[in-house]
Amino acid sequence: MEDELLSIKDAALRFGVKYDRLRRAAYDGRLITTDNLVTPAEVERFLREGRPRLTVGPRREGDPMGKIVAIALVKGGVAKSTTTLNLAAALTERGLRVLMIDTDHQCSLTFALGVRPKSSDENLYTVIHRYITDYEPTLEQAIVRTNIGADLVPASIRLSTMEDELLHATQRELVLKSLLAPVVRRYDVILIDTPPANNHLVRAALVAADQVILPMEADSVSLESLALTLANIHRMRRPGLNPDLRIAGVLLTRVQAQTNFHREVMDVLQSDFGDQARLFSTQIKNSVRIRESLASHQSILTYEPKGPGATAYRALAEEVLHELGE
Repeated sequence: MEDELLSIKDAALRFGVKYDRLRRAAYDGRLITTDNLVTPAEVERFLREGRPRLTVGPRREGDPMGKIVAIALVKGGVAKSTTTLNLAAALTERGLRVLMIDTDHQCSLTFALGVRPKSSDENLYTVIHRYITDYEPTLEQAIVRTNIGADLVPASIRLSTMEDELLHATQRELVLKSLLAPVVRRYDVILIDTPPANNHLVRAALVAADQVILPMEADSVSLESLALTLANIHRMRRPGLNPDLRIAGVLLTRVQAQTNFHREVMDVLQSDFGDQARLFSTQIKNSVRIRESLASHQSILTYEPKGPGATAYRALAEEVLHELGE
């Protein structure tokens, strides 16, 4: 019957999809429900149309600008993309409107969210290329909705050529700031996932950001990487770039058991870097479940909602919001 109404759970069973997918779609308005009931025709429409482009309207006049947070460290493998995804999920769970920007040509965040852009689709590369060629800010055209409820500007392997293109661009450090300007009022928080590098795109992310989160493992290489990243942040604080850039904190990720070496690294963090960046109280423990959640294109908050990983990222969201003054 066309007017038949189903609970979201019954609809998920009937159509063979995950309950959390429909629940999240209903929560953020992509699946139209009435008193938490949905028609089969509406579920079919949602599944047929797939992931829509941006549908969030402008914030009301007088609303504050969204806050931009870069997730940065020059070392790879420190869970920058994992942190971006799960922090976005935790903030979205609290009702905030969140946009993620994937600036890494390896596309780790994009792929973890199950987004596979076609070569003809708009993405961060096409948007930046158009901007440095024609000075036309078209970031909105590349924004897609993800299954965690937050929006995403996906990356592309073509970003691997962007360093050469930006080399000759006018005001290359301001490119992301300029692209974000037309959409920043649509969101409460914008998270920029950066590549493990010290290149023009990373510097552009730091110039666009209000604050920086520095994820790192408790090892000597990460300590050296932290020093290099802090020096880069200091350079971006010059007048004309981003003199007001703040460090939200250092986030320890993939934490193993509290070994003597772990404690030594903590001591170095406090003694050598404590005056430059605070350490988040939240630590993200090494977790097979978090890796499993990424492989299944879910946040840990959906994959294991009551597990230690989800609890940690919710706690991190609280600390980040406190730093942002929310």
